[in-house]
Amino acid sequence: MRTVDLDLATLRCEQDGRVLTVRVVAPPYNYMTAAMQDDLVRLVASVDADDGVGAVVLTGGVSGRYITHFDIADLSHSAETLPPALPRPPVSMAVRAIKKVSAVGGEPARRLLDRTPLASLGLLVRFHAACEAILRSPAVWIAAVDGPCGGGGLEVSTFFDVRLASRTSHFMLPELTIGLTTTFGGQQLAKVIGPVRALELMLDARAVSADEAAAMGLVNRVVDGDVLEDAQQLAARYARRPRAVVAAQKAVFHDDTSLTESLTREAVDQLVGLSSRVTRAALSRWLTRQDPSGDSTFLTDPAPWRHRTGPPQNPPPPPPPPPRGGGGG
Repeated sequence: MRTVDLDLATLRCEQDGRVLTVRVVAPPYNYMTAAMQDDLVRLVASVDADDGVGAVVLTGGVSGRYITHFDIADLSHSAETLPPALPRPPVSMAVRAIKKVSAVGGEPARRLLDRTPLASLGLLVRFHAACEAILRSPAVWIAAVDGPCGGGGLEVSTFFDVRLASRTSHFMLPELTIGLTTTFGGQQLAKVIGPVRALELMLDARAVSADEAAAMGLVNRVVDGDVLEDAQQLAARYARRPRAVVAAQKAVFHDDTSLTESLTREAVDQLVGLSSRVTRAALSRWLTRQDPSGDSTFLTDPAPWRHRTGPPQNPPPPPPPPPRGGGGG
């Protein structure tokens, strides 16, 4: 099957020559969800096998939206299904075991995992593999960012070969404000912009403009006109390069055996974080503060999240009682 003919829940594909344009359509706010991750896994695998695709352009399919961030309601639900305060060692063992089973067992193992309580973790493992595959893909992957690009949307875009942004787009990584680490793009982000800037971006927890993103190297270029048209023109030129040679050159640039281990660590950190009291409280608080329309509170009311993360882990002790009055001599 050609990639353009895939039936995907949250992605719409169209092809012109050797350029595949993929629009993210998850109305109304284009939050990343498990369904979107599954669609991206299928998309990456299909592109790798499709000699008719020389370049992929990913853009938003909802007006004014790229991929806003992961659906916080989904994260909150995942947190509720976990035992509280998960210790790191057994979580690490579980993640590594699922990675091995998935790598060896292939599609039968995937179907088996999908029928167990570990289905979401199995999907995350497959999504990690898809992100790594983009770095080795014989196609050139281009992100045409045309709106809010945050959380998982920003993370997955760091694996792309080129990132273009409209003048009105902006970028944010609010994970630390709800007590979470990155899920899959932390090490890759640090490679793209450097660990100092990557940590600052997360600690500051604000939306940076397209110009700021370009200055730090997060995007290659800011486009004043139609960012999708610009990306498609670039893709048409890059799609003429031989797929095998593109894959070989990308493998030279991304020959990093530590990436797989880093992704494993991010998965472990995510599960441990979701099971913590502080993170669960922050997720609950996010949902209560969410805009009535359902839009992201990180966009509609960002100030509280920049200055505090849920309840403190170690509440301060109560003030000492006032001294008692005593009789004078």
